[in-house]
Amino acid sequence: MCLLNRAQERIDAWAELNSIPGHFTGSTGAQVLTSEQLSNSGPQAWVKKDQFLRAAPVSGGMGAQLMRKMGWREGEGLGKNREGNKEPILVDFKTDRKGLVAVGEKTQKRHGPFSTVKDLSGKHPVSALLEVCNKRRWSPPVFVLVNDNRPEYRKHFLFKVMVNGVEHKPSFVSPNKKHAKATAATVALQALGLVPKELLANTTNFRSASHN
Repeated sequence: MCLLNRAQERIDAWAELNSIPGHFTGSTGAQVLTSEQLSNSGPQAWVKKDQFLRAAPVSGGMGAQLMRKMGWREGEGLGKNREGNKEPILVDFKTDRKGLVAVGEKTQKRHGPFSTVKDLSGKHPVSALLEVCNKRRWSPPVFVLVNDNRPEYRKHFLFKVMVNGVEHKPSFVSPNKKHAKATAATVALQALGLVPKELLANTTNFRSASHN
């Protein structure tokens, strides 16, 4: 009995010398991730590209129960005529941060000063100009009618527009006020580097038609 007590005392003494209060000296078996693995600079540490390929197929669950209620049996194809997939679709994990692209989609290359500017096509030029002034916290554009040719049967119009203290005016007239205002807005957007010169092609067609 004395030997057991002495052995226990020695064990207790050794434990006191080698223990740090609050410090766990055992092992849980957990594989703790390092700070580099937990950082967001790269792929997540738990992600393996072939994780789905190596995973065991799911053999149960709520989805399987619902499919069985609808008449599906394991090993049969999906769909009304059971001609669909019989095996799970195997996919790889995406381990980078690159964007996705659809099959057949072509990348559109932009050149010149228009590469960093939002595409304004599809918007009315006046609305687009108002939006630009609003985003840049400028005063709203001011349109002024500068040419109202007579007689009535052959009337032409020309607008100029003031944008952030700068005047913009087309070099040709338009057949109506609406078109003249849109042309002035287009010239202003072109001067701001937001639209290419080609957008004025349709406007010049009105000019040539008006002189016939």
